[in-house]
Amino acid sequence: MVLGATQMALAADLAPSYTKAPVPVEVWNWTGFYIGGHVGAGWGTTESSLDSVAAGGAVTPLGLALTQNSPSGFVGGGQIGYNFQSGWAVFGVQADIAGLDVKGTTPCLVVISCTSDSNWLATVSGRVGAVVADKTLVYVKGGAAWLNSTNSLTVPAAALGGGGLGIAGVSADSTALGWLLGFGAEYAFTRNWSAFIEYDYMDFEKKSVAFNYTGLLLGASTANTTIQNKLSIAKVGVNYKF
Repeated sequence: MVLGATQMALAADLAPSYTKAPVPVEVWNWTGFYIGGHVGAGWGTTESSLDSVAAGGAVTPLGLALTQNSPSGFVGGGQIGYNFQSGWAVFGVQADIAGLDVKGTTPCLVVISCTSDSNWLATVSGRVGAVVADKTLVYVKGGAAWLNSTNSLTVPAAALGGGGLGIAGVSADSTALGWLLGFGAEYAFTRNWSAFIEYDYMDFEKKSVAFNYTGLLLGASTANTTIQNKLSIAKVGVNYKF
């Protein structure tokens, strides 16, 4: 009996172990290409001045401030970029393109209305961030921005000596270059998908814009103006990381 018990104990010691191995914990990493979309709101200021009026071959310098407009509205677009993570630090580059419906109208020069309507925005920026709370990235960004806008000046037809209640006006498109600063936070809720919230501030160069007034206002053929835009955008969006 002693020999049998010894053999059974030895067999038990030699029996294979079926204990489950621990499941490895996936380590999130921000390195890789990504693409996504965003929506948000934009608001800012448009400052304009009337520099000169050209009529009949003569140019009359004026240097007259027109107005400071405060446009606001909707923003929606997409972005593509690449991140590289080293330890807790994340470095990246990103390009954005968005359509804008950021518009504002204000009185200028008594009977004239000045309208600023932003059409599209493109940016290229570098990002530097830090990983916090496991899958959360906080970052700052900076770079270049291009804003396309349509600026219009309208006046009631009655003020031009015409009849009726209509309006007459002129408009001109321009694209201005500027700089961008922003910050945000992004959270990875799956292996490939993340969501972010971001604020950006952009300051654009002064742009010379010529309005053709031939036969419209005081016989002037051209009104030369200077227009400068400043824009803020708050947006939310999602990214898919490859």
